[in-house]
Amino acid sequence: MSPKPSKSIYFGPPPNVEEGQWFKSHDELHAADVHRFRGRGISGTAHEGVDSIVASGGYAGDEDLGDTVIYTAQGGDPDRNGHITGNQALTGVNEGMVRNFREGLPIRFVRGLGIKRGKATEGYRYRGLYLVEDYWSVRTERGYLMWQFRLAKELARESGDLATDSSSELTPLERVTAKYVATQRRVRNTLATRAIKALYENTCQMCQVPIVVDANGARYSEGAHIHALGRPHEGRDVQGNILCLCPNCHVLFDNGVRLITDDLKIVDGLTHRVLGDLYVKRDRHHIDRKCLEQHRSRWVDRSEKI
Repeated sequence: MSPKPSKSIYFGPPPNVEEGQWFKSHDELHAADVHRFRGRGISGTAHEGVDSIVASGGYAGDEDLGDTVIYTAQGGDPDRNGHITGNQALTGVNEGMVRNFREGLPIRFVRGLGIKRGKATEGYRYRGLYLVEDYWSVRTERGYLMWQFRLAKELARESGDLATDSSSELTPLERVTAKYVATQRRVRNTLATRAIKALYENTCQMCQVPIVVDANGARYSEGAHIHALGRPHEGRDVQGNILCLCPNCHVLFDNGVRLITDDLKIVDGLTHRVLGDLYVKRDRHHIDRKCLEQHRSRWVDRSEKI
């Protein structure tokens, strides 16, 4: 049976603790209100979200890049080398991580030091607040379904103050909006992105509904990278990897609720129903099918059924 926390969940920085501060044990983390559990690496629930993580190298798929962390979901019965031996599911604290992503709730992140066989032998260091910036599913080499999350510290600095207080008067919708606006600051408005948006005159390639934002008829759209940029995906910022989407379709696409087949059919990732054809100016916009394949591979639990 999992240990129960003796303290209530809260989101935000721990009181009287500085970034970089070292702790000898889980007991000290608990006493300083950094982590509510003494014997478990993640603190949270499906319905409330996750408020803190203590990473101690328990999963082979984890990566620590400093301001960015690739964090493997809980479950899957990892072996002694950190490779999962069963399918993972978005339930429990994993579902809570998705709630963090949707509502912009920050996570107190602690790194275990001197990791040996999944245990910290040299104490723990508090690294600050991180936000769940992205999540996806993949099949491991052994064929098991694995979920991963990308945590970003830089984004937490920008918007963490908007969602740290669980007693805040912000509604869930306002927290989502705050996180979304902060995320858009990071979207690369590159030459390739601007070219695709201009090609389609800022009209969404999925729903084809233009968003008019002023009396002069100006339209708003977003450049969506099919093969995601950044670690661990490493997509390229080229026109064949970019779609012109409205904000609504962009969010659905980034969350795997909209998938695109190689023959450019739009599919509902939840119901697997074909919704129509992607609007493409084929003579001027050559979409890279490998990028579409990579996007579907991030939502393998859904794309395998289409």
